[in-house]
Amino acid sequence: MAALLSFRRHYGFTALHSLRRSILQTLLNLPGDVDGATVRPTILVLGFRGHGKSAFINTVCRVLVGEEGPMILRSETAPVGLLLPASTQLAVTRVVAVVGCDCWEMEEEVEGEGLVVEFIDAPPLPEPAVLTAALVEAALDSFAPECVVVVLKCSRWVRERHLAIRRLTEIAGVVRNRGLSPLIVLTHKKSLRNCKQEKLKHEVAFRARTDCVYFIENYTTKCSTKCRGPTVVKNDFDTHYTALAIIKQCLEFIAQHRRQSSRKRVNLATHVNEKK
Repeated sequence: MAALLSFRRHYGFTALHSLRRSILQTLLNLPGDVDGATVRPTILVLGFRGHGKSAFINTVCRVLVGEEGPMILRSETAPVGLLLPASTQLAVTRVVAVVGCDCWEMEEEVEGEGLVVEFIDAPPLPEPAVLTAALVEAALDSFAPECVVVVLKCSRWVRERHLAIRRLTEIAGVVRNRGLSPLIVLTHKKSLRNCKQEKLKHEVAFRARTDCVYFIENYTTKCSTKCRGPTVVKNDFDTHYTALAIIKQCLEFIAQHRRQSSRKRVNLATHVNEKK
């Protein structure tokens, strides 16, 4: 039994190590701007209040840097129990992906700014009952993301959850109109059984018209002002693997978006030169 547990742990570590290496390779091969300079990939995390946007960013940060021990809260724009105004202060979290990935042979190939993924924890969207495409566009106008992750909570009340899912059509439509590909992340995976997860996944994929739908169990903490000490979180293989898969997919979308933008600029320059 000890040998089997050791083998399982080693297999999980190998799988995560392979995904981190793949993320690093994608970061190294990302196209730059017009002048060839390194541009930091930017991922915008959208969602309604209390659906797990900040918890998702904290989870991703923990996964990318390979943290152990106490939970580090890097982003918390809407703390539980506080009634915040609609104009919540923007929190931007930057993660250096090379830390803790055991890929030290790749460090010499890049500089410090070359392996940074920037996450933007956007202010919460308006309530689903009043959300419109115009409000989504207004929420995106303040940022220049290259990929958009929409976070929804599985364990929300059924009526609220269905209403939020219906608004995915407007959200995904606005994101696509900007030339971006949306990813849908459903948090609190353990609150639903497997059969309900599959049903919910099909409904979300149909509403958002995308195959990039992921279930994840976020690392959350119940800490508040009365918390006496740091919260210790045990790393979970499924959560880490899903989070790394989401980041890898985001980086692939970013690379595709940059190539398409580069082609459009080249075609536009060629068209202008032909007119001259």
